[in-house]
Amino acid sequence: MAFHTTLRRRWSLDADERGRILGLAVRLRGARGPALALLAPATVLAPFTYGVAVLPFIAAIVAGFALLGAALRRPRRPELPLVASLVWTQLMLVGIFAVATRYGLDALGLLILPAAAACLLFPPRLASAFLLWTALGMAGAAFAISPSRIADAPPILILPLGVLLCVSLPAVMVRRLEVESRDRAMTDPLTGALNRMALELRLTELAEEGTQLPIRVGVLMADLDHFKAVNDELGHSAGDAVLEETVRRMRSELGPLTPLYRAGGEEFVALVAGADTDQMEQIGERLRSVVRDAPIEGRPITVSIGVACSTLDHLTVKDLLARADAALYDAKRTGRDRVAVALTPEPVETPASATVPAAAGAEATTLTVVAPDPAGQPEPAVHRESLVATAVSFGHDDRNWLVRGDFEREHIRMAARAMAGTHHGALGMIGLALAASIPWLGWHLMLPAILPVVGYHVVERRIRRIRRPELALGAAWFAVQLGIFCGALIVETGEPYMLVLFVPMMISVTAVFPSRGILVASVITLTLIVLGGLLSRPDLLGPQPALLLPPMLVVAGFALMSSVAGRSAIEFKTQAVVDPLTGLLTRAALQSRLDELAKQSSLGAVDVSVIAFDVDAFKALNDTYGHAAGDAVLQAVGEATRAHLRALEWGFRLGGDEFLIVIPASEAQAMALATTLRAALATIDVAGAGITGSFGVAATLPGSTFDFDDLSRRADAALYEAKRSGRNRVAAAPAHVVSRVDVASSDAA
Repeated sequence: MAFHTTLRRRWSLDADERGRILGLAVRLRGARGPALALLAPATVLAPFTYGVAVLPFIAAIVAGFALLGAALRRPRRPELPLVASLVWTQLMLVGIFAVATRYGLDALGLLILPAAAACLLFPPRLASAFLLWTALGMAGAAFAISPSRIADAPPILILPLGVLLCVSLPAVMVRRLEVESRDRAMTDPLTGALNRMALELRLTELAEEGTQLPIRVGVLMADLDHFKAVNDELGHSAGDAVLEETVRRMRSELGPLTPLYRAGGEEFVALVAGADTDQMEQIGERLRSVVRDAPIEGRPITVSIGVACSTLDHLTVKDLLARADAALYDAKRTGRDRVAVALTPEPVETPASATVPAAAGAEATTLTVVAPDPAGQPEPAVHRESLVATAVSFGHDDRNWLVRGDFEREHIRMAARAMAGTHHGALGMIGLALAASIPWLGWHLMLPAILPVVGYHVVERRIRRIRRPELALGAAWFAVQLGIFCGALIVETGEPYMLVLFVPMMISVTAVFPSRGILVASVITLTLIVLGGLLSRPDLLGPQPALLLPPMLVVAGFALMSSVAGRSAIEFKTQAVVDPLTGLLTRAALQSRLDELAKQSSLGAVDVSVIAFDVDAFKALNDTYGHAAGDAVLQAVGEATRAHLRALEWGFRLGGDEFLIVIPASEAQAMALATTLRAALATIDVAGAGITGSFGVAATLPGSTFDFDDLSRRADAALYEAKRSGRNRVAAAPAHVVSRVDVASSDAA
């Protein structure tokens, strides 16, 4: 029993791992169309070379793809249908090898594709088991089908095995990059709690699960009382400390199995599976007590909480969230520092919208941002594809046909450095396979690729110092593939199975480059396979072109799978640095921009200014109109800010309604920009009421070097001077930070 329990724990997956598997599997499911298109020529050409008996097995593979799509709609154990599908595909491939009239074993490399998919999808322990299964299956099938062929030409098995082991390490690294990007995108950098994007994904999963069977879920929404006063009286740094300590206390009370999400500035959500109303109220009371028991930053902190629970076959998860939100505002209206339970069956609707005029010089149209219905699921203000473009626009406008700007260029550097660590082991695997094949293929096969491989690794190691990494890495990659092509031409007895050697470099390039680079690399590699095969063995491949299909399918399959995983990593990385509500950069992106400015400042005097601003009375607006209206305001503020920023002018949302702009400009230019933004915010209308903003500006002093900490403190002091002077104005910072002036804030809530 103990052994069985230990084994089950080792091979079972937790909720996070299943979520990652399901997320990437859904993305890969989107590539089923191109994958089936790749099988079309195989279906037409294969019978002429391998015999008509292979057609039922090809049809079975296609049917497996269709069944997998249906199975993934029940996502409780996504690893099970995925493993079953991969094993089914491999078994059908072995069936093709067995019934093929000739050349069946030349297609052994096709077994690499399901194994690579396992490395991309599953954690290393499961991927390792699947690799072992594949290696043993490849060897067992080869010896069972045609032992005489293996005895006469061992490289027909050695080379696919070497490539299988060679690509496994980079494939695992591709998954690791995707996982790390996902984790960064799902975590609030200030508090360590899960963020709004993670909440939206979890709500989507719950909604999907609720369509399959009844699920009881409790929702808790918490909001810190009078938090705006904390920021106004003690400053944003103290406010950040309050948020961090509050999250620490709440997470400690909830325990590791109950996730806590930061849904907004000082707004938090907890989801509890299987809880009833009494349990949710008890959890709320415990959280309320643990927050108020001891002062934070020298002052008492309290929290208002709304709870709701239901079975999802009675209410949708959207309705349940709206009921908890309505209960939270009941707690606010009845005195704060209390827990309110949602008892009304109908969600309270408080739709709102915000409008902001287009920037000067833009088209004379008005952008309308409609707040999501609070009964509806929160939606990000910026679509995922546009997030990438938004992130790129904040960098240098230094794009070419391969990359769209410094954001993608930095991703290439990061991914290439990460992949470099896997290549020693990968090269060792393929090197051993080539060395073992010398008695049959000769040493000519590996000779032309030795120097290009060394060159590729030199470029990888120095990638951070190369200004145009995409061009240098692309040229080095092409040199390696060209070396393999030349080796295939000069080998004395060329065979179709040698063409699988073009595969290893594909997973490297697909993990590093954006979609355009992957497309170009795929076309180049497929062209080299066709030319290499036809030129090395025209007598064989001329009348039997279907022998080119196995390596071509493997290359195209790698391109599809790795590009999906690579794009996922880029998108999650983008979402980690771009706030999905406002489209502005996040706190996590601030440091890299500051490093860039510090480097520029070290080369000579550079004017840098910081603009700190927030929305006046935002807390009162949230409490009066609800979170939906508050989100609409933040969306409109983000749109107005981005509309007025130029290249190398960076806007950040630090949290809640706190914003920061960093620009390489003088104080006068920064004051002009702040004045323009103040006027833009004054035109935003929410539910018939206008909003205003207060701005503080600080610039580097003459003869001084760039010091962001000093600039931010001075800009913060100027912001509170603008607050003290009546709000809805712009204030410039003094040369030295003044003492904090307490602001009697009507914002306090």
